[in-house]
Amino acid sequence: MRLARLPLVCVSLIIALLGCARRPTPIATYDRNHDGRIDEWVYRISASETEYAFDTNADGKVDLIKMYVNGALVKIEQDRNHDGRVDLVQEYYHGKLSRVVRDDNYDGKPETIETYRDGKLAMVEHDSAGDGAADSVDYYENGRLARTERLRPKP
Repeated sequence: MRLARLPLVCVSLIIALLGCARRPTPIATYDRNHDGRIDEWVYRISASETEYAFDTNADGKVDLIKMYVNGALVKIEQDRNHDGRVDLVQEYYHGKLSRVVRDDNYDGKPETIETYRDGKLAMVEHDSAGDGAADSVDYYENGRLARTERLRPKP
């Protein structure tokens, strides 16, 4: 079950990236850094969903999106290296961080998935081989590493 997560997360990152390209007309825009160019867009996705998109490096492209449902933050998607692809996704449940998916080498595939319980780090899955399957899993208790499970490589 754990091994199936990484491919699903890859699909989630691709869907998130494609979703960034098709946005409705913004309901508001702002020039937060006062350089004469828009760097924040607000979108009403549905009656309960709102997205805030940001251009954090003033290149005219969205690289940070915050999604809210009924006023509560549910997801943040970020393009940290400004190549147009989402490489960090943070998910929230009842206002607390629940999961973080990282593509730290920017190849479009996540290397690390962090799972949080009640806002505290509980598990970290690592895919150091880049094959979509976890190579190791770190388990945390009370914020401290309790054990590491090394998984067998694929045959």
